[in-house]
Amino acid sequence: MILAAGAAPAQEESSEDYLSEVRPGPEGQQIPVNLGVAVIDIDGIDGAQQSFVANFAVSAQWKDPRLAKDTGSVRIMDLEDVWTPNLQILNQQKLFKTFPDKVEVSPDGTVIYRQRFWGTLSYPMNLKDFPLDHHSLQIKIVSVGNNAEDIKFSIAEKRTGMGDVLTVTDWRVLSWDIFAEPIKIGPTLPVLHGVVFEFEASRLVNFYIIKVLVPLVMIVFMSLIVLFIDPLHVGPKFSIAITAILTLIAYRFLLGGLLPKISYLTHMDYFLFGSMFLVFAVLVETSIVARLMSVKKEGPAKELDYWSRWAFVVLFILILLLSFFV
Repeated sequence: MILAAGAAPAQEESSEDYLSEVRPGPEGQQIPVNLGVAVIDIDGIDGAQQSFVANFAVSAQWKDPRLAKDTGSVRIMDLEDVWTPNLQILNQQKLFKTFPDKVEVSPDGTVIYRQRFWGTLSYPMNLKDFPLDHHSLQIKIVSVGNNAEDIKFSIAEKRTGMGDVLTVTDWRVLSWDIFAEPIKIGPTLPVLHGVVFEFEASRLVNFYIIKVLVPLVMIVFMSLIVLFIDPLHVGPKFSIAITAILTLIAYRFLLGGLLPKISYLTHMDYFLFGSMFLVFAVLVETSIVARLMSVKKEGPAKELDYWSRWAFVVLFILILLLSFFV
């Protein structure tokens, strides 16, 4: 072999490089990859952060005839020393691995990779129905790299499932499903082949009924007490009405921490704004009563209070029904 002046001799590729960088089988032939996802636990679902915390295991199985070796037992090899389908969890935010990156290689060349993950995954949620909302949350696993288009995923039914007892306290998981499909991640980006583990979760509303809605109802009815106070006591009437408004404003900031900065209103927003409008209307009514009393019209003032009691109670019931059931 003749070398040009100054040229270094070509180095022969090691067997490890060949096995890890070159796909098994002929080019153009799909590589079957059997994938399983077992969700052990869901630790939490955060609508404000558009994310959820999951504890799950992923197992992938494929065949590489180049690794076939009549050893009579399963070999343990480093993941970086063999070809892999380059699995990536598409919607991961921060995940931690539990197992070392090893694969099990059977004498016939069957390769099995197992890994357990725990951490945060992102997923967009439409929160218009909050707190009566439910969502389809997904764990998306895709194949990336030069050979990604040659991967053909199938589902390992025996290695797929979801735990019956989950840690998450304010949600109820209704059902789950797993399927292989092409995943489009952007208008100018290529379609990735992958597997999606999807589960339906419904928010438990008891917390919001007991700790949010009931106090709000009490605040509104506290303002309606103004209508039962004699018009002669204008000072206490104003004090109660203003206190109710300030308390509702504080509640608005409290609820803001439960939701992301979204551009649309939720059911809870409609109810809160309706309640604020009603309490403000009580303040306006109190101002009118005070004006009537200042010009010695006690009769019309008492009559206005009487009719306002019924009108505002009916209005509050309408606000409650329209906010959550329409």
